[in-house]
Amino acid sequence: MIVVQWHRPSVSFIKLNIDGSFDPNTNNGGTGGVMRNHIGDWITGFTCKVRAKNAHHTESLALLHVLNLAKSKNMKCLMVETDSQVLLNSLNSNNSLLSHIYSDCRSLLLQMESQPLKHVPREDNRVADILAVHGRKSMDPGLDRNQPYIFYTSPSFVTKELDRDSMGTVTYRPVPLLYD
Repeated sequence: MIVVQWHRPSVSFIKLNIDGSFDPNTNNGGTGGVMRNHIGDWITGFTCKVRAKNAHHTESLALLHVLNLAKSKNMKCLMVETDSQVLLNSLNSNNSLLSHIYSDCRSLLLQMESQPLKHVPREDNRVADILAVHGRKSMDPGLDRNQPYIFYTSPSFVTKELDRDSMGTVTYRPVPLLYD
């Protein structure tokens, strides 16, 4: 078993967790992200409905959305976490289809004195996942496509997971046994 647990950032950092959600049958996607302080308290978050080419596209847009939001709030010293290893690998390459997004993200990361992006298990990224799924599935006419909706206080639909994170709740992920 692997122990999985969300960890607070150090005192001088703000932690940003991001995620994307994608439905290949409709090409509808959603992005979501949350910013929390060293105590684990909600600073701000967002959800966004997007049209996307694939799941990786939504993950890339989630990163761009959260970095633009952080920049608009003059935030520095960021720790960004994602459950997408593909996003981390692609950010350091020149993927031709999404190179414009990656270029913008790299520039924003440099401006905001961010630590390198970190991969976390999906269980550590539940709040961002819920926000991304909400963006993809929302029928709210006030949720404009490609315009992140900002939550200045945590929405009720993420309270349970925020509380789990703040309490340090541990999740156990089974590891398959490998036999010689």
